[in-house]
Amino acid sequence: MPRYSPTVVDHFTNPRNPGEVENPDVTAFIGNPVCGDQIMLTANVTDGTVTDIRFRAHGCAASLATASVLTEALLSQPLDSVEGWDDEHVEMLLGRLSPDQRHVSALGRQVAQRLLRNHREGAADDAPLVCS
Repeated sequence: MPRYSPTVVDHFTNPRNPGEVENPDVTAFIGNPVCGDQIMLTANVTDGTVTDIRFRAHGCAASLATASVLTEALLSQPLDSVEGWDDEHVEMLLGRLSPDQRHVSALGRQVAQRLLRNHREGAADDAPLVCS
């Protein structure tokens, strides 16, 4: 069995929406202190819908792919849609994950839901510089 799903390989080798949105309406940052994975999302939201979203990430191939997949899943969607996401939903977006990669589905859910929370609260995360 291949180590990475075709979706993870595709998004790792051809990331979608890397970088940062200029003057974003909302930012969210999540880091995993155990493995060092980090994801930062910046987005513009108009009438509750994500109109632009970018990511910066540092970590394993699966975490970088997660950030890319999240931007595609959220673009042009109501930001409130992430409220019902669970780890399994993020894993489904990524295709299959091996047991040692499943931490990235939690990381993805957490950063997406943090984006929603920060948007609702008018908060913004300051993040350490991460590679994109």
